Amino acid sequence: MDYLCVFIGGGAGSLLRFISIQFVNQFFDSKYSTGTLFVNCFGAFVVGFLVNKLVPFDVKWRLFFITGFLGGYTTFSTYALETVRYFTDGNLKQGIINILLNNVLSLLFVLLGMGLSSDFIKSPR
Repeated sequence: MDYLCVFIGGGAGSLLRFISIQFVNQFFDSKYSTGTLFVNCFGAFVVGFLVNKLVPFDVKWRLFFITGFLGGYTTFSTYALETVRYFTDGNLKQGIINILLNNVLSLLFVLLGMGLSSDFIKSPR
């Protein structure tokens, strides 16, 4: 049953990632990977929020949402490929900006999610 939770969550997350990237990229300059940055930051926020909210729930919900859904939704491999392509295409500045934005903003969004959810349910330490 654990495998099924991860499988279904991952499929749903991957589909939403594809839709989200397409949607976000409509509104921003295509020279930056804005859609990927959005899903990485939003996924980081959601994992930060859910890490506190899902503590009292069954492990299957954590497997579905955190391992499956957010694992499929966030795009580390896509981010890595886009960054390498910036560098190999000679766009050093864009590659460095991509690294900084994805890493720094994702860390901040995890903290934001954790901070907002900690008012509801405290995570055991």
